[in-house]
Amino acid sequence: MTVSWATYEAVSGSSLWVGTSESSLSLVSTTVESVNYYHDDSYDMYHHHATVSGLSPHTKYYYRVGSKAQTTYQSDVYSFVTARSASDTSTFSVLIYGDAGDGDNSVSTLTYANTLTSDNFDLIYHIGDISYADDDYLVASQVSGFFYEEVYNKWMNSLAPVMSVIPYMVLVGNHEAECHSPACQLSQTKKDMLSNYTAYNTRFKMPYAESDGTLNMWLSFDHGPLHFTSLSSETDYPNAPTNQYTLTNKNGNFRDQLSWIEADLAKANANRDNVPWIIVGMHRPLYDVAGCDDNGVPTDQNAYVQSAFEALFIKYKVDVVLTGHQHYYERQLPIANNKAVKNGVSSDYKTYGNPQAPVYILTGAAGNVEDLTDAPKELPPSDKSVTDEFVMYKTS
Repeated sequence: MTVSWATYEAVSGSSLWVGTSESSLSLVSTTVESVNYYHDDSYDMYHHHATVSGLSPHTKYYYRVGSKAQTTYQSDVYSFVTARSASDTSTFSVLIYGDAGDGDNSVSTLTYANTLTSDNFDLIYHIGDISYADDDYLVASQVSGFFYEEVYNKWMNSLAPVMSVIPYMVLVGNHEAECHSPACQLSQTKKDMLSNYTAYNTRFKMPYAESDGTLNMWLSFDHGPLHFTSLSSETDYPNAPTNQYTLTNKNGNFRDQLSWIEADLAKANANRDNVPWIIVGMHRPLYDVAGCDDNGVPTDQNAYVQSAFEALFIKYKVDVVLTGHQHYYERQLPIANNKAVKNGVSSDYKTYGNPQAPVYILTGAAGNVEDLTDAPKELPPSDKSVTDEFVMYKTS
């Protein structure tokens, strides 16, 4: 388990205490990573990450963070519940959404999230586009001036109640790339400090080291019977949209993502007896109504995503692919190579029994400054709540 926090100045002896009760916390012997990625004459922030290992599965622990040397710089006591073991057969829930940012359009989502505890959900999986700090200049009062860090901090603070008690897992989306407001475009210093996913890779600490991944760009983790593989649909594959806004500071070129994906999925597929489900998360959709032609064939960036990833999903029998980017909701039939694979699908499309191809689910309507996307005519209006219940099961 990794615990992350931030301070507005450097802290002496940044530390983590963990215990099985609020009154018996012990100092964890671990290296606390403290990183500063942006500063100016009036602003400095340090991001701290501490990983504790050897904990029992699905167990509640209490923790505190702060300075070992200065008790005034210590947090309150919070709690978390560790991941389930693969042998845990009890049911649990995961909250999944993408494209959740700052502003009025996300108030209902964030308010709901902050009512949750570890009794409700085991983890939250945010499918890219986090805070929309790069869209700070779309707010009339923020066209002039630098608001990137202010917006990011406001969004993080708005979710502190739930982030402090439920593991908050993230993956990379296009809005994590850089600051491209007028203030950043006019300042090479700001561009240098805020390019190539730096804020995203500094503020969060996903389990990439444990899965031989690359920063928070691609990685994997297990939770109970689920293997999650988080990919980058933004960088490091042919025709990736890495530098959509950037002219001077280039993004991407982290490592060989496709080789890593193949190795990770192959390993997960070989481990089906222990962890039977493979869930892929990536920000941009491969199949969605708005990104396909009338024959269901992906177009534009969807086509590049398909070319890079779909063969691997089919080869290693990925069960579900979770995406965002479009600001509405879609659930597809099992699909392979542009064709629905209806084996095991009920006539009302509400039950998928032993599906023979990946099931693509798009959930990008959490709310942000760009508002919801107008849904294609084939879908229900996106300004109304979507209630979609279906069952997917496997017996082998």
